[in-house]
Amino acid sequence: MNKWKVWAYRAALEMIPCMEKPAKCTGDVPRSLPRTLHCHHAVDGAVAVFDGKGVTGLCLYGNAGEDTYFRTASISKHITAMAAWRLHEAGMIDLDADVDSYLPCPLRHPQAQDVPITLRRLLSHTAGIHDGKSYLAACAQPMALSDVMRGDSHTETFGGFEYSNLGAGIAACALEGMLGKAFEEIMQEAVFAPLRVTASFYPQKLTGDIANAYRVLPPGKKPTLDAAARRKRPLPENAPDPERHYLLSQGNLYITAPGLAKLGSELMRERYAGMRRHMADFGPRDQHLSMGLGTFIVHDLLPQTVYGHQGLAYGAMHGLFYDPAAQRGFALLTSGCSEARLGVLSDVNIALMRLILDGNRS
Repeated sequence: MNKWKVWAYRAALEMIPCMEKPAKCTGDVPRSLPRTLHCHHAVDGAVAVFDGKGVTGLCLYGNAGEDTYFRTASISKHITAMAAWRLHEAGMIDLDADVDSYLPCPLRHPQAQDVPITLRRLLSHTAGIHDGKSYLAACAQPMALSDVMRGDSHTETFGGFEYSNLGAGIAACALEGMLGKAFEEIMQEAVFAPLRVTASFYPQKLTGDIANAYRVLPPGKKPTLDAAARRKRPLPENAPDPERHYLLSQGNLYITAPGLAKLGSELMRERYAGMRRHMADFGPRDQHLSMGLGTFIVHDLLPQTVYGHQGLAYGAMHGLFYDPAAQRGFALLTSGCSEARLGVLSDVNIALMRLILDGNRS
């Protein structure tokens, strides 16, 4: 959001009545955390605090439960990068291999035909791919990746950073081509099963409650993301389909707050330091952010550097942020919240960073 839109959005929020909801907090949770969620108009939500050993505290707000699954939106990119890093570390894939040979269509930019597109580029948003009209049309009516790439899916010029849901989604297709397995199976084997976390990119596979999503502004009673309707969708065949599976890794991970916190605890380990290395700047879009491998690098907001990723879709606001040096982090999942943000980072995620991770408060 630009400054004018942020001002207008925040002003409109003040005109909406916000009834404080019950909260159940246990363990290492700041006392003011429920009030923070209330002030940012959270509909329902869960915040799990963690250290290097696991979850240390949990706050359930409104109707959210410990076992409620949320669609995490762009945090999916961070967890996909985690899987790619683990597979690269195990020698099963090469992050710097040209992915064209694993895909049904070429990705090389028209202005840089000699530069191979790699998983490292896709996951750091430096592949020269952007979310054009072709991608937006495919989100409404899925089409083959080959058709999407024949459209307006390359940036005007090659080189530099442009955040791309399509590029991050193609990472799933590349992984399928490299390993000959469905992306869901890859994620289960590389991350979820070894770390004993229940999660899926298909809500149809999960038992238990799945949160809807709602927009706080403009307010509405109907969900903008209907979990029951998503669960009724036909479950695709468990097979690789690089032509069709580009709408998974960009935003379709479903997980609970404690489950996401468990992954955050793992990500603070030294073995993932390579994911946290600077690869690109966000530039004028957000002066506080740089990009690692599927990882936001947050600087100049707190005394220390913080890492992780934000998720925002259908009015739901999420965050997974952590400080590997202090071994402390939090996972925020909501079914709706204020979308106010100046640049990329949302007001609520910045507030929680300052409340939970600020080195001057510890």
